[in-house]
Amino acid sequence: MPHLPRNLMIALSLAQGVALLFLWRAAADGTWPSRTPVVGFPLWTFAVVWPGLILLGLEVGNKARLFKLVSLFCAVSMPLAAYMGWQATPAGEFPIGSLVGICVATLLIACFKALMYLQQWAGGRPTDYDALFACSWRNFLVAGLAAAVTFGVHAVLHLWGLLFSAIGIEFFRELFGRDWFLFPVLAVAFGVGVLIFRRLVNLIDGITGLLEGLMRLLLPLAVAVVVIFLAALPFTGLTPLWETGNGTELLLWLNALVLFSVNAVYQTGRDAPYPPAVHRVLCPGIALLPVLCALALYGLSLRVGQYGWSVERCWALTVCALLATFSTGYAWCIVRRRGDWPQSLGRVNRTLGWVVLALMLFVNSPLLDFRSISLASQFRRVDTGEIDLRDFDFHYARHHLARPAWLRMQALIDAYEHSDPELAQLIREPVPPAPVRVSSADDVWERVVYRPERFEVPAGVRAIVSRFFVDPYSPYSRDSMPGEWGVHYMLPYMVSRSDDYHDPVLVRLDMTGDGEPEYALIVGDREHGYAAGLCIYRRGDEWRSFVLAMREPLPEGADLAQSLEHGEIAAVPPAFRDLKLGELILGGI
Repeated sequence: MPHLPRNLMIALSLAQGVALLFLWRAAADGTWPSRTPVVGFPLWTFAVVWPGLILLGLEVGNKARLFKLVSLFCAVSMPLAAYMGWQATPAGEFPIGSLVGICVATLLIACFKALMYLQQWAGGRPTDYDALFACSWRNFLVAGLAAAVTFGVHAVLHLWGLLFSAIGIEFFRELFGRDWFLFPVLAVAFGVGVLIFRRLVNLIDGITGLLEGLMRLLLPLAVAVVVIFLAALPFTGLTPLWETGNGTELLLWLNALVLFSVNAVYQTGRDAPYPPAVHRVLCPGIALLPVLCALALYGLSLRVGQYGWSVERCWALTVCALLATFSTGYAWCIVRRRGDWPQSLGRVNRTLGWVVLALMLFVNSPLLDFRSISLASQFRRVDTGEIDLRDFDFHYARHHLARPAWLRMQALIDAYEHSDPELAQLIREPVPPAPVRVSSADDVWERVVYRPERFEVPAGVRAIVSRFFVDPYSPYSRDSMPGEWGVHYMLPYMVSRSDDYHDPVLVRLDMTGDGEPEYALIVGDREHGYAAGLCIYRRGDEWRSFVLAMREPLPEGADLAQSLEHGEIAAVPPAFRDLKLGELILGGI
């Protein structure tokens, strides 16, 4: 059981909470350093990383050395955070959610890998694989359980405030909702959680043993999936796998699951987790893991050849390369040492652990900038004539490629501002691509059910329906009211999923009482008993549209299909008339 400096750890947690409160307030108020990401990102990094690593590694006898080592790690990570902050500059000009997410995830993995070594060096202990393996599980569980304690404290405070609010006392609800109260309290709660669980070494090791036991049951099943899947491929071919659209992702997840289970079960290779017969059967299956990586790389190469590089594909290549390196290392150990291959597991993992740590740092540096790589690849497709500039995904570039894309788009806006204002506006305010695209308008019209009988569809109505389903972001839908956006997303999806949704129903009916027919395109959800539609009407010489939504749920036992295909058609007056205030007219949609 480590001897921990309790008061110092609690004081450090409180200081961390105050620092995070300052940075949070700055971000909320838009003051320094939130408007200067080159400064703000490193400050956030230091406020999270330095106290966090100290809390997880501090003991009475290693304070001085641990402070120096953690400070050295921060001296490496903070310039990388500054570079990511530079990628987010100028502040507020483009979304940075994707950039921040990647930065946080990679630095957390780097901290997890570095902490194992820092703990050993600070305590003057050897960095053998047994110690590193034990530290990895303990750190993971201690941090996870401390986070659970923090969440529990927040939940209790929230319940406290609600209970007193129910009897007319609002003081506690207001107090517990203040950021100046929550940040220090929750930071101290996390620190106390770390302090408690770091002392419960036997409990943490018991949980580790339980998880390892579960992995011991899972590993044979996972290896069986690998073997059976690879055996089935010669009969099915790879085409069905790639047609899913996520074949590479599935292969990587399977590979990662098997590798994680192998590490959890075999650990340092000293104890035999299975009977000899089971161990001998598992070895060939584990040796086949590089084949999964090869298939994943092949699938990724097909996507890159079709659509070029993106940030996601760069990460897929990175993950695939890491998994392939681990898998090949394990397979080589099996070939060389046969049944004794787990004895070499520690050497492979210890070496590649440094590779993972370095890679998590490099991806936040100019040495491995996936955003610049992706931007260059996508514009290369434009330069070679593979796609037209108007078909370039400016929305993806704006939301995922940060400063490099912003600079390039600003240059394009300046270049086309006068010669092609429409293109410049598309670049300035790009719209997201439709979640589902119908291949052609004929796909819709072949499935339409006409009611009350088949009729000739006016050209204006046909144009709105066809263009809407082929391109939901056409001017017809883009100019609609904000409340309609949810259905505009949903209708094309409902039409494209014939197994889950009814065929579209096109109704002709005089809904306004002016003697002229209006048209309603309606699609129903089989599973949830929900329907939505698009009403198309004529105003002067122009055809317009608005969304139709259900006013109330279907009655108990009602048949949606029966209503759509055979139900009586009628125009029902609205419960409320429109409200007119001067020249302002308000009404329900």
